[in-house]
Amino acid sequence: MAVAPSQISSVASYCITIRLGQFWGRIDFRYTSAGLIRSFRIMDHGLEGKRALVTGAGSGIGLAIAEALALEGAIVALHGRNLERTEMVRQSIKSSGGNAISVAADLLDPTEIKAMCTDTLTRLGGVDIVVNNAGLADFAPVQDMNEEMWDRIMDTNVKAPYLISRHLLPAMLEAGEGGVFLYNASTCGKAADANWTAYNSSKHALLQFMKCLAMEVGEQNIRVNAICPGWAESKMARAALRKTAEVSGKDIEETYQNTMRGNMLGTLIGPESLADMAVYLSGRHGRYITGQAINVCGGVNYY
Repeated sequence: MAVAPSQISSVASYCITIRLGQFWGRIDFRYTSAGLIRSFRIMDHGLEGKRALVTGAGSGIGLAIAEALALEGAIVALHGRNLERTEMVRQSIKSSGGNAISVAADLLDPTEIKAMCTDTLTRLGGVDIVVNNAGLADFAPVQDMNEEMWDRIMDTNVKAPYLISRHLLPAMLEAGEGGVFLYNASTCGKAADANWTAYNSSKHALLQFMKCLAMEVGEQNIRVNAICPGWAESKMARAALRKTAEVSGKDIEETYQNTMRGNMLGTLIGPESLADMAVYLSGRHGRYITGQAINVCGGVNYY
């Protein structure tokens, strides 16, 4: 007897990652009220052996992207300020059959950024994919925003991605095999929000940087794109919701519901959905996509 999707409730699920020759595959098992449901998919985005750097790879979206790239066969340099944390991620990736290294830098320090880029190139022997994911958000009306807050947000969200791109681009050009730059830009880069002036301004600037770089390096087969998440499940999003609730004088649940009203799917976005987009844009299937700011936002109505 056929069972309608609405009648199926998930009880438990797990997955097994396997390798078949040059391809990676994943078998998903889901125990439901209708019995065991199995699915299998081959993951071949042409990323086997590609060398990638992911900033902010210790948690949240960056962690999901790093794990997804490693699952596809890429060798991933995991950036974070806390080497102990990124080393834990590296060990987890290794135990799943992936390959990764840990690198560190304070993204507010240009000297450390340059050293991290040099370390990445030396240890990986080059770089094919650069994911500028790390970011910083804060919340204040302009009259209460001090210069230090403005500078920290701009330096983390705009200057650091610029410096990382500038330091790694020459190696990519010299190799002559093309490459990929990705930027986590947020739908906030496409909209105005009261009290989020510094953050939204930084993400808008990052989008323009991405588009300009894409125009400069397209003929060298280097693709440059931005992923624009809406409200995603992350420490930054949770902190932003708490701060918004605090300033508005509303409780966290009411703040969450108000925030989700603009989201057609009505829920926070899972980091794995953003990782899927990063893999797609990094791999062979995204080979004709460049200069684009792609929303992964649950249907929030931004351009």
